[in-house]
Amino acid sequence: MSLHYSPSRNTFFDDRVHATLPDDSRPVTAEEHARLLDAQSAGKVITPGNDGEPTARRPAENGEQLRARLIKATKREAARRIDAVAPLWRQINDWRDLCHMPPGEQRTAIEGRLDAINAIRAASNRLEQQLAGMTARQLAKADIADDTYWTQGAAA
Repeated sequence: MSLHYSPSRNTFFDDRVHATLPDDSRPVTAEEHARLLDAQSAGKVITPGNDGEPTARRPAENGEQLRARLIKATKREAARRIDAVAPLWRQINDWRDLCHMPPGEQRTAIEGRLDAINAIRAASNRLEQQLAGMTARQLAKADIADDTYWTQGAAA
Protein backbone atom coordinates (compact mmCIF):
# COMPACT_ATOMS: atom_id res chain seq x y z
CA MET A 1 0.00 0.00 0.00
CA SER A 2 1.25 3.43 -0.83
CA LEU A 3 -0.48 6.66 0.15
CA HIS A 4 -0.12 9.76 -1.99
CA TYR A 5 -1.09 13.40 -1.60
CA SER A 6 -2.14 15.67 -4.46
CA PRO A 7 -1.70 19.40 -3.76
CA SER A 8 -3.90 20.38 -6.73
CA ARG A 9 -6.79 18.31 -5.42
CA ASN A 10 -5.84 18.68 -1.74
CA THR A 11 -6.62 15.05 -1.00
CA PHE A 12 -4.99 11.70 -0.38
CA PHE A 13 -4.97 8.71 -2.71
CA ASP A 14 -4.28 5.04 -2.02
CA ASP A 15 -2.73 3.25 -5.01
CA ARG A 16 -4.55 0.04 -3.99
CA VAL A 17 -7.86 1.82 -4.58
CA HIS A 18 -7.06 4.36 -7.28
CA ALA A 19 -5.84 2.96 -10.60
CA THR A 20 -4.42 6.30 -11.67
CA LEU A 21 -2.97 9.06 -9.55
CA PRO A 22 -2.86 12.79 -10.34
CA ASP A 23 0.38 13.91 -11.97
CA ASP A 24 1.30 16.09 -8.99
CA SER A 25 0.76 13.36 -6.37
CA ARG A 26 3.62 12.54 -4.06
CA PRO A 27 4.11 9.65 -1.61
CA VAL A 28 3.12 10.15 2.02
CA THR A 29 4.11 7.78 4.82
CA ALA A 30 1.41 6.12 6.91
CA GLU A 31 2.78 7.94 9.96
CA GLU A 32 2.56 11.35 8.25
CA HIS A 33 -0.97 10.55 7.03
CA ALA A 34 -2.03 9.56 10.57
CA ARG A 35 -0.43 12.72 12.04
CA LEU A 36 -2.27 14.91 9.53
CA LEU A 37 -5.61 13.19 10.20
CA ASP A 38 -5.09 13.57 13.96
CA ALA A 39 -4.44 17.28 13.44
CA GLN A 40 -7.57 17.53 11.30
CA SER A 41 -9.58 15.84 14.05
CA ALA A 42 -8.24 18.49 16.45
CA GLY A 43 -9.71 21.26 14.27
CA LYS A 44 -6.83 21.99 11.92
CA VAL A 45 -7.11 22.13 8.13
CA ILE A 46 -4.91 20.12 5.77
CA THR A 47 -3.59 22.24 2.91
CA PRO A 48 -0.60 22.09 0.58
CA GLY A 49 2.41 24.01 1.83
CA ASN A 50 4.60 26.18 -0.41
CA ASP A 51 6.54 23.07 -1.39
CA GLY A 52 3.35 21.12 -2.17
CA GLU A 53 3.72 18.88 0.89
CA PRO A 54 0.57 18.46 2.97
CA THR A 55 0.56 20.55 6.12
CA ALA A 56 -1.94 21.02 8.95
CA ARG A 57 -2.68 24.54 10.10
CA ARG A 58 -5.23 26.20 12.29
CA PRO A 59 -7.92 27.87 10.18
CA ALA A 60 -8.08 31.64 10.28
CA GLU A 61 -10.12 32.88 13.22
CA ASN A 62 -11.77 36.20 13.81
CA GLY A 63 -11.14 37.97 17.12
CA GLU A 64 -14.21 36.52 18.85
CA GLN A 65 -13.43 32.95 17.76
CA LEU A 66 -9.87 33.36 18.99
CA ARG A 67 -11.11 34.83 22.29
CA ALA A 68 -13.52 31.90 22.77
CA ARG A 69 -10.76 29.37 22.05
CA LEU A 70 -8.43 31.08 24.53
CA ILE A 71 -11.10 31.17 27.23
CA LYS A 72 -11.62 27.42 26.78
CA ALA A 73 -7.85 26.96 26.95
CA THR A 74 -7.78 29.03 30.14
CA LYS A 75 -10.38 26.76 31.75
CA ARG A 76 -8.43 23.65 30.67
CA GLU A 77 -5.16 25.09 31.99
CA ALA A 78 -6.79 26.02 35.31
CA ALA A 79 -8.18 22.48 35.62
CA ARG A 80 -4.74 21.03 34.84
CA ARG A 81 -3.06 23.25 37.44
CA ILE A 82 -5.70 22.44 40.08
CA ASP A 83 -5.33 18.73 39.39
CA ALA A 84 -1.56 19.09 39.88
CA VAL A 85 -2.19 20.61 43.33
CA ALA A 86 -4.85 18.08 44.32
CA PRO A 87 -6.84 15.71 42.12
CA LEU A 88 -10.60 15.74 42.63
CA TRP A 89 -10.55 12.71 44.95
CA ARG A 90 -8.02 14.52 47.17
CA GLN A 91 -10.14 17.69 47.21
CA ILE A 92 -13.22 15.72 48.28
CA ASN A 93 -11.28 13.99 51.03
CA ASP A 94 -9.74 17.30 52.13
CA TRP A 95 -13.16 18.94 52.52
CA ARG A 96 -14.49 15.93 54.42
CA ASP A 97 -11.44 15.79 56.69
CA LEU A 98 -11.44 19.54 57.23
CA CYS A 99 -14.97 19.37 58.63
CA HIS A 100 -14.06 16.68 61.18
CA MET A 101 -10.54 17.54 62.23
CA PRO A 102 -9.33 19.76 65.07
CA PRO A 103 -6.82 22.51 64.28
CA GLY A 104 -3.33 21.17 63.78
CA GLU A 105 -0.54 20.41 61.36
CA GLN A 106 -2.57 18.22 58.98
CA ARG A 107 -5.31 20.83 58.84
CA THR A 108 -2.67 23.38 57.78
CA ALA A 109 -1.62 21.13 54.84
CA ILE A 110 -5.24 20.82 53.71
CA GLU A 111 -5.82 24.56 54.00
CA GLY A 112 -2.61 25.14 52.02
CA ARG A 113 -3.92 23.00 49.14
CA LEU A 114 -7.29 24.76 49.25
CA ASP A 115 -5.58 28.17 49.23
CA ALA A 116 -3.48 27.13 46.21
CA ILE A 117 -6.62 25.97 44.37
CA ASN A 118 -8.42 29.22 45.18
CA ALA A 119 -5.41 31.18 43.88
CA ILE A 120 -5.55 29.25 40.59
CA ARG A 121 -9.27 29.95 40.27
CA ALA A 122 -8.69 33.65 40.95
CA ALA A 123 -5.90 33.75 38.35
CA SER A 124 -8.18 32.02 35.83
CA ASN A 125 -10.89 34.62 36.45
CA ARG A 126 -8.35 37.46 36.07
CA LEU A 127 -7.02 35.97 32.86
CA GLU A 128 -10.52 35.62 31.40
CA GLN A 129 -11.14 39.30 32.21
CA GLN A 130 -7.86 40.23 30.52
CA LEU A 131 -8.80 38.19 27.44
CA ALA A 132 -12.14 40.00 27.26
CA GLY A 133 -10.31 43.33 26.90
CA MET A 134 -7.55 42.26 24.49
CA THR A 135 -7.34 43.23 20.84
CA ALA A 136 -7.15 40.53 18.17
CA ARG A 137 -3.41 41.17 17.84
CA GLN A 138 -2.90 40.73 21.59
CA LEU A 139 -5.04 37.59 21.57
CA ALA A 140 -2.93 36.11 18.77
CA LYS A 141 0.18 36.50 20.95
CA ALA A 142 -1.40 35.18 24.17
CA ASP A 143 0.09 31.95 25.52
CA ILE A 144 -2.29 30.60 28.16
CA ALA A 145 0.30 28.20 29.58
CA ASP A 146 2.70 31.10 30.30
CA ASP A 147 3.17 31.30 34.06
CA THR A 148 3.21 35.11 34.06
CA TYR A 149 -0.53 35.08 33.32
CA TRP A 150 -1.08 32.87 36.35
CA THR A 151 1.16 34.70 38.81
CA GLN A 152 0.62 38.39 38.03
CA GLY A 153 -1.72 40.02 40.47
CA ALA A 154 -1.58 36.98 42.75
CA ALA A 155 -0.83 39.18 45.74
CA ALA A 156 -3.70 41.54 44.89
